[in-house]
Amino acid sequence: MDEESIRQDRELARAAIKGLTSYAEQIAHQGKDEEIGQVRSLVDALSLYWGVDGKKDWTGEFDHKVRQARQKRDTLRQCSGITRIKAVMGLCRYAEEMAEAQGMEEIGRIQEIPDVIRRMGEALEMCQGDIENACRKIEDIAETLKASPQAMGMQL
Repeated sequence: MDEESIRQDRELARAAIKGLTSYAEQIAHQGKDEEIGQVRSLVDALSLYWGVDGKKDWTGEFDHKVRQARQKRDTLRQCSGITRIKAVMGLCRYAEEMAEAQGMEEIGRIQEIPDVIRRMGEALEMCQGDIENACRKIEDIAETLKASPQAMGMQL
């Protein structure tokens, strides 16, 4: 992978982390704490996988913002539309990378991403068409992985 591709992947990862954090703030503010652990896990995985800003503690920042959102009584500011779209694109790219690099080892993680995207899209009032296109793409990746000869235990 060339340096420009790595830079673009890291940029998408940062956008995905920001979008996921904004989503977590929304659901924490609404008291829907049961989903936060899954979103936090994705933030942690994204920051580690692409080595995004190694000096920055993305998970710590996530936790801090979620704590603040739980305490706020006023309406939270949502991230920009561009950040929301880039967040979805970043999650798609992450799923592609996980499929290529880890294969069936990460099938569970890959399969959980569309559900997170759908919930995030609804909470952040995103275009359903964009959300469904991204989710279908990831679901296709998962299906291809499951159907691959390696997944079936066949040796070429």
